[in-house]
Amino acid sequence: MMNKTYNLLVKFTPNSISKVANGKIFFNESEKTSKNASVLSNLEYRHAIPDLAKTGEIKNEENSIDFSQYKGLVYIENAPTMPFEELQRLATALRDMAIVEYVELEPVEPELDPAGPAPTSSDEGMSAGPASTTPNFVDRQDYLQGDSGSNVIGIDAMNAWRLFEATGQGIRCADIENGHFAYDHEDLEGANFIELVPLPGGNVDDHGTGVAGIVFARNNEFGMLGIAYDIDTFYGISQGPLGRVGGIAEGLKHLRAGDVFIYEMQTGGLNSELVPADFNRGVWDITKQATDAGIIVVAAAGNGGEDLDHPFYDEYKSRGDNGSIRVGAGTRTGRNRFVFSTYGSPIHLQAWGDGYIATCGKGDLFNEGRTRTYTSIFAGTSAATAVVGGAVIAVQSWCKRTGKVLTPRQMRELLIRTGTAQGTGGHIGPLPHIVNAIASLSAAQLPGPEI
Repeated sequence: MMNKTYNLLVKFTPNSISKVANGKIFFNESEKTSKNASVLSNLEYRHAIPDLAKTGEIKNEENSIDFSQYKGLVYIENAPTMPFEELQRLATALRDMAIVEYVELEPVEPELDPAGPAPTSSDEGMSAGPASTTPNFVDRQDYLQGDSGSNVIGIDAMNAWRLFEATGQGIRCADIENGHFAYDHEDLEGANFIELVPLPGGNVDDHGTGVAGIVFARNNEFGMLGIAYDIDTFYGISQGPLGRVGGIAEGLKHLRAGDVFIYEMQTGGLNSELVPADFNRGVWDITKQATDAGIIVVAAAGNGGEDLDHPFYDEYKSRGDNGSIRVGAGTRTGRNRFVFSTYGSPIHLQAWGDGYIATCGKGDLFNEGRTRTYTSIFAGTSAATAVVGGAVIAVQSWCKRTGKVLTPRQMRELLIRTGTAQGTGGHIGPLPHIVNAIASLSAAQLPGPEI
């Protein structure tokens, strides 16, 4: 921990602030003469939601979310350059103030997913030598299928496409990541793949590219095929420039009731082990606002192997239900909790996270240059979250064609009730089954054999 750098996020109570103007917070007169004055006068702030910096008020056009309650949510400007001990002292001093609701340390550097299994011998050599045409790798995406035998069961996306045309049409999705997306990847590029918040510098990882490939890789006869390949729009957000709350707020500007927000983030819990991002209060609060407005949030459980029913997490659970869908990592065979997945009663659903998810990026499966890379070993609760996010979009796209959309809680209950049951291990919930979910809504007779 001592070698890491952190942002310091502070939430001042709305009543302590007289106004926000031109990027500055003006505190009430009583605070200027209180014991808080000396600390407050030495701090420089950056608003967590930049649009609030001018007036402290903002409402969205696409939804009912009002961000005005966050006018006192700020980052301490020089926190990343402070020695850790000094940062802790400042955080403690701020927490002791009656005008502060909460203070949180947010890592500047991303926490990486564990690696998947090494490529098998059948993968070796596929990236060697020139190729004029990228192969079709859909046969590697067995998570798109239903029951493949030997207790390997996927989300049944292929049958959902055939039976219900549930391919993502009508739905928008935002994804917030620690790093980059390859917007010009051959299997992803297009006018509906939009960069909302870029991370300065070159593309140094393929995490966002892998998530995007799972969700909407194009239906183009080569490469991969996304669960919701007909999605209306996919917005990519890097958390780096704005921080987590600011990045989420930027995405929420573009989403409507029924749309989907994927959180590919995790944060430190007990002993800094990785847990859901909404363990941090700022993320929890804005997530509650999003789901109250009808936006479905699908969030990674984290790769810390943590039991969220441990007493350390009692305050987290006591906040209640913020309406999100938290996703753990299960095994391809048997849907058992994979060893590194965080688990417990706050986790709702699972998908494969043990390194058998094929998608865009990385290059262990196929590599013909930066924009023509594919992998067969995407892993972690991140891979699982992308699969569940794609399933949510597919189900919602069918619902929207009927003239309605499911609320976040309705979607969560449906996917839990109709999913394929978990195997062993701490609780991570069932695996979504798209056909079962839609069939339960439509009461349809399913024609034809399973793919």
